[in-house]
Amino acid sequence: MLKKFSLYNEEEMRRWDNFVMTHPMGTPFHLSSWLRIIYETYSFEPGLLVYTNESDEIAGLFPYFVIKGLFSRPRIVSVPFSDYSFPLTMGDDVENKILNYLVEQNTSSFIEIRGPVRDNSKYKRHNIYQGFNLELDPEPSKVYKNFDKRTIVRCIKKAEKEGVKIIEDNSPEGVDNFYRLNKLTRKKHGVPCQSRKFFEKITEHMVSKGLAFILLAKFDSDVIAASMFFKFNKTIYYKYNASDPAYLSSKTPNHLLIWHLIEKSCLQGFDTIDLGRTAKDNHGLTRYKNMWGAKPYELPYYYYPVAKGASSQDENGISYKIMTGIWKHLPDIIVDRVGPVLMKQLA
Repeated sequence: MLKKFSLYNEEEMRRWDNFVMTHPMGTPFHLSSWLRIIYETYSFEPGLLVYTNESDEIAGLFPYFVIKGLFSRPRIVSVPFSDYSFPLTMGDDVENKILNYLVEQNTSSFIEIRGPVRDNSKYKRHNIYQGFNLELDPEPSKVYKNFDKRTIVRCIKKAEKEGVKIIEDNSPEGVDNFYRLNKLTRKKHGVPCQSRKFFEKITEHMVSKGLAFILLAKFDSDVIAASMFFKFNKTIYYKYNASDPAYLSSKTPNHLLIWHLIEKSCLQGFDTIDLGRTAKDNHGLTRYKNMWGAKPYELPYYYYPVAKGASSQDENGISYKIMTGIWKHLPDIIVDRVGPVLMKQLA
């Protein structure tokens, strides 16, 4: 039986999260905490589709949001601002019932599913992304030996020699430092930044519950790099990275920060670090993740009736290059005001 749960029904969300936590393919992007962050920041209409068996036990679920564009038809996206979030089900039949229901009930909307689904003739596969997983070991040195010596190891040692220090700081001050550097980094790459409210909601719903944390790289009294990570079962998810361009080459803080994360994760008993989504045509970032010893995996997206939205765009496409080229040169006052609005449309 198909039904919809409410994001603020505590009993339903307890059942929802228990299913996500115990499903072998569950991720933090399926959790109610992450869904609340998106809803409370952007007010997208949430859809929490649940399939229950005859005993009213959950046999499948699918989270999505309805995004209404200014000049286009609504899009159903699972899930905005996530590398992946796909149906979690106990069997092919349940997944097909959910996927077919979406099509039948939303004839005026585009549908986007980020991540793997089983074969379904209604949906079109779009294969422009791949993910990267770094396998961990209880002994960090065994992971370290697989790093590229000329780049990764050299940069780690350089940062240590320069006196860069890594600390965990989940306080409001840590969020401030992360957000400041995130704006610098996003503008450098020509892409808009999430609103401050978005990261405050992550702090409220995930950091406070031990589902996320922030690492800072400090040189003397200056914070020169920062990263935000999610935790789920035995995996660490590398979600956001930010740094001060003025220190990147002279202090190489990002390399030491990642090595600190790897060492910490190994010693705490985690199995994997998910380094996130990468476009297949982004050869520089692909090579960088390979140099850490990470292994790629396929990350297809599925669309109905056609591929639609920012995530379906090739990063080597003309429109993408024009947009990023313009954004890099906009005044900060425009970036600060327009960026969060644009992010809502690009979700």
